[in-house]
Amino acid sequence: MKEKIYTIPLSDAFAEGGECPFCTLEKKLETEQVSYALGASMMEPDSRIVSNEKGYCRRHFEQMSREGKALSLGLVLDTHLNVLIQSLEAAKEMPKTKGGLFKKSSDSDPLTEALEKNQNSCVICDKLNHTLEKFAEVFWYLYKNEPDFKEKVLACQGFCLPHFKLLLECADHELSGKNLEEAKAEVIELELTHLKRINDEVNWFTKKFDYRNQNEPWGNSKDAPQRAMEKLSKFL
Repeated sequence: MKEKIYTIPLSDAFAEGGECPFCTLEKKLETEQVSYALGASMMEPDSRIVSNEKGYCRRHFEQMSREGKALSLGLVLDTHLNVLIQSLEAAKEMPKTKGGLFKKSSDSDPLTEALEKNQNSCVICDKLNHTLEKFAEVFWYLYKNEPDFKEKVLACQGFCLPHFKLLLECADHELSGKNLEEAKAEVIELELTHLKRINDEVNWFTKKFDYRNQNEPWGNSKDAPQRAMEKLSKFL
């Protein structure tokens, strides 16, 4: 497979292994975005405008605080709080509108809506979701056109369920006809195979607590619960 700049991160993630290559990719992208938020982003006016308006979720604020860039974090918080206070003061002055037949009037409170918008907003989450969707498109392009990449995929250990869902949704947009059905069937079978594998490993993990099995080898089951949790949900 001829590597291109937009295929290298995806290929590297599959080469690294693990229960979900897309989780490996997302972790790397997240680390880069956290560093960017406290570095180059602060020097770009357009980025600061978005940062001031959207802010960050608690997870990413906590990661930013561990970067050791206290002044940068303080500046980000200062300008975001300024914009947030202005938006809340403006919403406070707006009249409430009555809801419909099955809608509470409080659902149309501008202040409540402004708070909800802020709570569901994060610059890094938005960028990650957008970038991962693009990599899901690249995934299916390579799967269809690059035999070497397809071989890597079918040799991997499947995906976490959220990223598996993303890939299936993206397949419907990127493939069609026979290519779509065959590719989805192959990746679904891959996922089921590894869900059954990890189920067997978790099952043996539980049986190892039976005194009758205490001298039996663990096999791959010693960390099976942790890997099963990775398989069932995205990394935290």
